[in-house]
Order: sequence, then C-alpha cells, then structure tokens
Amino acid sequence: MVAPEGYGRITSLALDPIEKKPIAHWKQGSTVLSLGSYGCNMHCPFCQNASIAQVDATGVPWREVTPEEVVHAACGLRDRGCVGVAYTYNEPLVTWEFLRDTAALAHEAGLVNVLVSNGFASEQVVEQIAPFVDAANIDLKCFTAEGYRKLSGDLGTVKRTIELLAALPTCHLEVTTLVVPGLSDDAEQIEEMAQWLASLDPAIPYHLTRFFPQHRMSDVPPTPIATLHELASVAERHLHTVLLGNV
Repeated sequence: MVAPEGYGRITSLALDPIEKKPIAHWKQGSTVLSLGSYGCNMHCPFCQNASIAQVDATGVPWREVTPEEVVHAACGLRDRGCVGVAYTYNEPLVTWEFLRDTAALAHEAGLVNVLVSNGFASEQVVEQIAPFVDAANIDLKCFTAEGYRKLSGDLGTVKRTIELLAALPTCHLEVTTLVVPGLSDDAEQIEEMAQWLASLDPAIPYHLTRFFPQHRMSDVPPTPIATLHELASVAERHLHTVLLGNV
C-alpha cells in the first residue's frame, strides 16, 4: 500500500503537560508525547501555529517517523508521567491515516491517545479514528456558517465531529473557542455555542481562549480580558465548566 503524502512526517515532538492541549479535566497532572506535522485544511488569518500549519513540506523542516517509533518513545517516557500520545500543533486529521495507525499501536501498548483538532473532517474519517481516541479537544472557531466559510471550513461538518465524539462513552471531550475580535467575541454567538454544547452534554468543559496578534492578524490588539470574563459568564448559564486560557 502506498502511504499518503505526509504520512509519518513530523515537525514537532515534545513531552507536554496534558493541561497544555488543553485537556483540563482528564488525567490531570500527567504528560503526553505531543507530535505535529505540517499543513491544515483551514486557513485562519489568526492561526496561532502558522509556522507549521500554514505551510507545506517545502516550508518547514520535517523528519519521518513510524508509528512504532512514536509508541516506543512514549513508552520510554512513562517514568516522566507520560500516559500516551497527543496529535496536535498543526491539524492532525490531514494525515489521519498516520494518526489511526499510531493510535492503534498506542492502545496495544497500554497508552492513551489525545486528539487536538479543528474537527473539519468527514464523518467517515472521524469514525475511522474514533475507536482509538480517548480524549479530544475540538476547536469551535465560531458559530456562523459565514464565519467558517471565511476560514475555508464548514460549521456543519465541525458540529457533526463534536456530536460524534460527544456520543462516545470512551472519549473525554473538551471544546475550545479562540475569542477573536470580529469573529467570535460577541455574547450572542457564545451563548448559542454554549446552548448547543449543553444540548449534547452540559458537563463538556468549554475553554474560552484569549487571542493574541498572530499571522495575518498581527496588527489586531489582543482580546480584552474583560471580554473573556463577560463571555464566560454567558457560557456559564448553560455549561458546568467554563475555563479561560491565555490570560
């Protein structure tokens, strides 16, 4: 079988606290071997990882690893609190086959798998990886179809990914919204997001993260901290756990 382009190519490999993903309410205090490749299927002007996510193979140094090598490395870090592998940094679902193969081996080795994703993937892809995902944090970037179109994504597809993962009894799910001025910083939109998430499960931890100038929005000021607190109070009407990030 010919491996898909990008299979096993990584640009980043690091041992991170699980809370950094962010996964705040599952296996607290543990670490995960975090790996990332390059590329993304969305094009956000505020991308916080543009140096790897908004480039192709020619734009960043990378090296090839096998699923076996990743799992072996994670097992070797157990004495440092490592409980598994996190697929993160860029968009891991652009090379979902490598994620699936690595995650399956990780389970065989007694490790867990953490997915950090924009959720913009077909239902078929999500169903392929779902049996191996133990925890996930999905970016819900905004709650309008037009907003997602501007980012080259699709709100309905992302909502379906969240629905599928929320329905899995074997997957701990958290959701993050980067509060971007002009895109996702209005109370009405945050309330709609929170209401919808609560309809799936009001216990889903919801992260509201502060925007800082990045990529093509380097001239936009950071989100005011007061705005984050105001939006958190709105979300807390519907969800049990609302957390602020980058503050």
